[in-house]
Amino acid sequence: MASKKFNAEYYEFLAERIRDHDRDAFTELYHETCSSLYQYAFYFLKDTQLAQDALQEVYISVYKNIDSLKTNRLLIPWMKQITYHVCCDFARKNTSIARHENSASLEAFADSLADTSDDFQRVYDEDLYQLLQKSLSELPHAVKMAFLLRYVNGLKLEEVADFLECSLSSVKRYINTAKKHLQKKILQYHL
Repeated sequence: MASKKFNAEYYEFLAERIRDHDRDAFTELYHETCSSLYQYAFYFLKDTQLAQDALQEVYISVYKNIDSLKTNRLLIPWMKQITYHVCCDFARKNTSIARHENSASLEAFADSLADTSDDFQRVYDEDLYQLLQKSLSELPHAVKMAFLLRYVNGLKLEEVADFLECSLSSVKRYINTAKKHLQKKILQYHL
């Protein structure tokens, strides 16, 4: 079994059988690849249930779209690409839900601001939260997403760059822009 794991011809053969709607081949592919794809999804999403759900979407997508695979030799890289995009979608959905779900996100948001600079005070004030939400909405989408992914979702800078599909320096620039903008708005609020 271990020799199959890195055998391109084996995966090429499985891809051909899956194109012919061979369910046994698909089951075999699942058993050979699910562990590594799950580990990637879990690393990316940092949630067991989300990773399992994402993995299910990956295999549904593979089965439905196998005919779009250009060459059978690229089955594994193609599956990894699908996994990445599915995880990005799940993370985006989860970020959106988390921001609006309950007051715990307000607390996390305020805590993250308090930790970023001395100019930010620890607050749980609804008016300030609304000001922050309004101020964030004034920012370009990439700047807002970089800030939220970093300080609300706790992603590392490299993970934010992967998620936004941009360079690490762009992420740093986006976050600094957001901080300066929010700092200015908060200072005006306190005056």
